Amino acid sequence: MSTSRRLPIAVVGVGGVFPGGRDLDAFQRKVLSGVSSIRDVPAGRWILDARDAYDAQLAADHCYSTKAGYVEDFRFDPSRLALDDAVLAQLDPVYQLVLHVGRQAWFEAATDRVDRSRVGVVLAAIALPTDGSSRLTREVLGRSFADALLGGDESRGADALSSPLNARVTARPASLLATALGLRGGSYTLDAACASSLYAVKLACDALCDGRADAMLAGGVSRPECLYTQMGFCQLRALSPSGVCRPFDADADGLVVGEGAGIVALKRLADAVNAGDRVYGLIRGWGLSNDVA
Repeated sequence: MSTSRRLPIAVVGVGGVFPGGRDLDAFQRKVLSGVSSIRDVPAGRWILDARDAYDAQLAADHCYSTKAGYVEDFRFDPSRLALDDAVLAQLDPVYQLVLHVGRQAWFEAATDRVDRSRVGVVLAAIALPTDGSSRLTREVLGRSFADALLGGDESRGADALSSPLNARVTARPASLLATALGLRGGSYTLDAACASSLYAVKLACDALCDGRADAMLAGGVSRPECLYTQMGFCQLRALSPSGVCRPFDADADGLVVGEGAGIVALKRLADAVNAGDRVYGLIRGWGLSNDVA
């Protein structure tokens, strides 16, 4: 698309959950105060005790750092979502984060008169195992072993995260959010590595500029099974042993992984002004390259 066709796109709603803050205001205060949200893994987040998984010399299937940016004390509120409560209760945390922040962004915007058949959703979710998908895998493998060795185990109860949706955590976040909010303008989830969220915003802006949509939700979510990412990046020698991320610094020693979700509601500027939206900022241009945007 040529630059001349790029309309100003208005950010009219925001939602987010990140380490160190239950809402965006708390997160912003922590950032402005210069306080780091990187910490040791909370108890119970890994399927192994952190002491059993740690090895400073990095033996196989171990990690040399337990520090990351973890979302803690998040409580999912299922209100104002058009999904059955029983389904919501069994959803992977990655879905719960998406539904929570997507609802925030949507209802912050002026949406009462928006035709929901012309509202789409584009989300980024890097393809990694999550708590729910890993539990399903362990359940399937566990049943296979039980059937082969013990003749089955009929006494096993349903897992708390046993929804079949949890097998599709890298494909379904956008469509589930669209269903929950009644948005029918098309939805998809993408993985473009480190540039994933910027790709999502760019593609949402394209839909608005081309007239294919009148409003869009765009953003990204990262809530993998954190032992997997911690151990994987350690085995690659990519994780910071000090637990401090220092881009472009002479003392930089690797990355630090984190988790969270952020979504924005977007409209063409003229439509936002006519609807009386609060405009947080304008997107006037964008571009893409391999893995960065």
